[in-house]
Amino acid sequence: MKLIKNYLSRISIDDAIFGCIALTFLLLPTGTAPPLIGMGLACAVWLFSGRFVSVLSIVKQAWFRPVILFFLLPWIGMVYSQNPDLGMDYAMKTKYWIALFVVVGCYYSEKRFFILVSALWAGLFTGAVLALGQVLGLVEPIRVHHLGFGIVHTLVSMYLIIGILMAAFYFKLATTRQSKIGLIVLILAFLFHLTVLEGRSGYLIFVLLSPLVARDLMYSFPLKIKVLACVLLVLSLCLSPVVRNRVVDTVAKVNENREKIMAGEVIKKMPRFYITGQALDVMKKHPIIGIGTGSLTEPTRAKGHEVAHPHNNFLYMGVSFGIIGIISCAWLFWNMVSRSWPSRETPLGYFVFSTCLVLFLGGMFDTQILNTGTLLLLAITYGFLNQLEGVSKGNT
Repeated sequence: MKLIKNYLSRISIDDAIFGCIALTFLLLPTGTAPPLIGMGLACAVWLFSGRFVSVLSIVKQAWFRPVILFFLLPWIGMVYSQNPDLGMDYAMKTKYWIALFVVVGCYYSEKRFFILVSALWAGLFTGAVLALGQVLGLVEPIRVHHLGFGIVHTLVSMYLIIGILMAAFYFKLATTRQSKIGLIVLILAFLFHLTVLEGRSGYLIFVLLSPLVARDLMYSFPLKIKVLACVLLVLSLCLSPVVRNRVVDTVAKVNENREKIMAGEVIKKMPRFYITGQALDVMKKHPIIGIGTGSLTEPTRAKGHEVAHPHNNFLYMGVSFGIIGIISCAWLFWNMVSRSWPSRETPLGYFVFSTCLVLFLGGMFDTQILNTGTLLLLAITYGFLNQLEGVSKGNT
């Protein structure tokens, strides 16, 4: 015990916060509570060490401005919310943005940042191995249709794609054969896990971002080879019977229900079309300030099919807060892309850039800013902009 106390006494505040953030990355693919515990520990160190005094200086910085709207709009929307209970639940999710301030209070060298990415890879690889065991019948699935740690496929698909993008990026930087082989193994493991999940949005996002993966894996080859690699990556999805069945089933259902979809009828097996239609209808009727936080339940309940949120970041912001909500969402993601683009050849810059793309595209198919895991990842990633801002100004 004395040795542990002596060891802890030698750990700096910066190292303690960094260690907790690394723990958060490791636990991110395992569920909701584990990464929150990791970030909660980081927040505790941040608070009790007195580093919270830097909040005001952070809020004043230009890169932070879009986040102010993400803080304020849910609470302003509570004033005219038609569903205060659900609205309060959504408004309370603004607390996850505290992670941004914690992340800003820590320094990230390239070595340190590689540790964070490695922690994410470790969590994802463990989940992929678990999924393999479940496919082979060696391990009982934690949740049917959600292989791995059992978290919803719309979330784990986002993490897997980010893991693939970062592994491909580091493959381009690797100087030893062992490192390259290890990164290829990671990519194959993550791709396997993605293909045994039933997340159609994950398949589509991977297809859209596969050129980035092919570019980094074939970095020393001509364009023709990179295009061929991109095609092979996309075709690799079709090797999975899970992917084939999901695609065929989706096409069949769309064809079968085409007339009902066009008429805006409720289709229990394919509710997304109905949800999108209802959200757009609300936005047409309330374009300026929306109908308030968590209020989509009311107009949809009146039509006999209650919907909590529209499964789309922009539709959610538009329904809830009107045109200001849509602008704030676009501003946030544009800020991430535009500020990370100049640093895209660095590991930290590429992580911010690629994570932004994944969460932006993922937000087209689910309300990622309401999902705890992806909202936490968004807040953490946005906090990394502070260091990129410093790099661009030459202040590091």
